[in-house]
Amino acid sequence: MIYLLYFAIKIRQRLVYYTVIKLMSKNMHKIESYADLKKYMRTHPISACWYGPRSTDVSELDNLLNIEGVISCYGSDFPKNQPLLVNDIKGRRQKCSIDDLAGMLIADGKLPDFIEKNNITAILPYDSNPELEKFCETNHISLFSSPDKLKDELRDKTKIDDISRAIGLSTIPGIPGIIEDFEFEPLAKRFGLPLFLHFAEGAGGSGNRIVNTLGEFEKAKTEQRGKRLNAKKYFNGKTCTIDICVTPTAVICGTLEEELIGAEPLNSNSTEYVASSWFENNYSNEIRKRICEIGVALGELLRSRGFMGCFHPDFLVGDNDKIFLTELNMRFGGSCGAYTKIQIAEQQIPILAIHTLSFTNPNLRFDAEKINEKNLHPLNYALLVLKNNFRKPITIPCKYKSGLYSLSGDTIEFIGDTKFADFKNQDTILLIGLPDSDKDTVIEEGTFICEVMTRFPVSNSKSKLNSEGKILVEKIFSQLIV
Repeated sequence: MIYLLYFAIKIRQRLVYYTVIKLMSKNMHKIESYADLKKYMRTHPISACWYGPRSTDVSELDNLLNIEGVISCYGSDFPKNQPLLVNDIKGRRQKCSIDDLAGMLIADGKLPDFIEKNNITAILPYDSNPELEKFCETNHISLFSSPDKLKDELRDKTKIDDISRAIGLSTIPGIPGIIEDFEFEPLAKRFGLPLFLHFAEGAGGSGNRIVNTLGEFEKAKTEQRGKRLNAKKYFNGKTCTIDICVTPTAVICGTLEEELIGAEPLNSNSTEYVASSWFENNYSNEIRKRICEIGVALGELLRSRGFMGCFHPDFLVGDNDKIFLTELNMRFGGSCGAYTKIQIAEQQIPILAIHTLSFTNPNLRFDAEKINEKNLHPLNYALLVLKNNFRKPITIPCKYKSGLYSLSGDTIEFIGDTKFADFKNQDTILLIGLPDSDKDTVIEEGTFICEVMTRFPVSNSKSKLNSEGKILVEKIFSQLIV
């Protein structure tokens, strides 16, 4: 009798277990395609305010998310459908860091007023910071981001070799420390010349230095006094990245993106990011698969440490196809707006949307294998980021607006304010993020001007501009700048 009772209880427990699993499976959606995502979003709408460097980063995303507002460093009304709070003022665009923006807007009361006026209940941030995190917590605003403290620990560039070793990846020989701890001769003797000084601070490679002489080393030492870095052997390779999103159940990898570094005439800094290319660019399918596999391993490692959401790691690929991880970038990539537009146009699931859903709908499942396989294929788009690197203020005439331009001889001619889906031809370019003003705009030194997207390659497949890219940049600068 006791045995019969025991087995009856076990059978009942098993039935309850399978019933629960069945109910969970019924309530757990699985996304495999862009069509799946659109269908899901129609019945599970999400509202959020974008907090990022450019207002146009989410200009195509409102087909999926309800964009309640946009808070950004650089603003444009293109395509004129969201409430804006931007650092731009009429007739002047000032240099602004997304790290400082929240603190500035909180201090002058603009952020609280904007949140209240537009009934904003959630913020989707390009990157978080302590001021924004505290503001959201105090005002009961959902912040779709992992804790800033955790991201700071993970983004520490001086610990990147530890991350590499944790997933079995080779490292570039180097030594972490503070710049004052190092002397030129011992480093040169150990690693050879040139040396690569990879500083912990400085977005987009702006803080890094390549040094060949004692004078260059001492100059870097003076300019970066007290800063932490990895002093490394200089490695000559191609620079690339992928957007990666860590969800509760999957790691989704985007399309490989070649990063163009220090390319004249966009920038004279030989270590700073200036452009992106999603073309094939001599990256074999095997390399793409390997970087995707590394991305998945990184995502799983970061999830085990408590991270969820998007990050944007940088890689160096050598002539022998050896791959090195150079930094994690615990935020969206600087190209996230352009890539989101591309993904939507190509009917791919936007990484930015996956990130949002990871925080709002944690039970949602993504078919990572199918999505990652699709994202291995190159996309015929490129992006140039124009900044004022002329060492003086410049002026952009108000007649130049964001939109589609034709390439005609030595000039560019405005076609119209158009949707990204209309951007299909190699004889056109898309200018995004130009100041939206009825008067000429002064662009301060070092400040963002606009993004330029092309449907033709601008890379020489060695992380530098090709001749077509250089001609295009010179053509735009000669016409736009007074």
